[in-house]
Amino acid sequence: MRTNRARDVEVADLDVVIVETSKPVQGIIRSILFAARVSRVRVFDDAEEAYRAMLVEPPHLAMVADEIGAVDGLTLVRTMRDPRSGPLVAVPVILTSYRPTRRLVERCIAVGIHFVLAKPLSPANVMQRIEAVVRDRRLFVYEERLGFHVLDDHDSRLAGQRERWHDLHEGVAAFPVSADDIDAEPLAPPRRRPEPREVVELDETRPRTHGWGFAVPLREPPRETSTGQPTSRTA
Repeated sequence: MRTNRARDVEVADLDVVIVETSKPVQGIIRSILFAARVSRVRVFDDAEEAYRAMLVEPPHLAMVADEIGAVDGLTLVRTMRDPRSGPLVAVPVILTSYRPTRRLVERCIAVGIHFVLAKPLSPANVMQRIEAVVRDRRLFVYEERLGFHVLDDHDSRLAGQRERWHDLHEGVAAFPVSADDIDAEPLAPPRRRPEPREVVELDETRPRTHGWGFAVPLREPPRETSTGQPTSRTA
């Protein structure tokens, strides 16, 4: 049995290897790890080069993409789990993928991968999985029928994963949704009909008003001039 190499290691003391062909994704993971003050980060965009480097200096943790050129991520991890890989058999792996399908998740469990993270990555999810790996108490055991090391609970995890997929499938089957329902445009909310406004008849006999409720009498022509004389005399 082999102990997880990252077990009980402080995040700030971790040696992490990133195997990823996408430069933008490399930059995102590096920035997340640097923000967490991880001690050492090594980046590779080739699986074989990463494997040779890890044989010389085994890391505490590896973050591997599922697609990394000619050799995919699962093949790299399967090679790491071979007894001839020495200390690499106990290096925990977090696999990153744009398409974490059911088949991919089951294959990851079968080769001893700790977690699968869906891209695009968020700092919170990455750090949550790294902290979970550090606390993980599971051991790596050699499976004779497979010829490589796996996590000691891989059978129960695989069975549990298949049961969850089954329950999910049963739930979807119980409430089928047609393609027409998915592609249909959402119905617009009904428009509220305006309430009828009260019609107020104007009383032409009343003086006109300005403002709210203040009657202002109509202006009458002046009866006197500014000198006090009747206007009739100045006409």
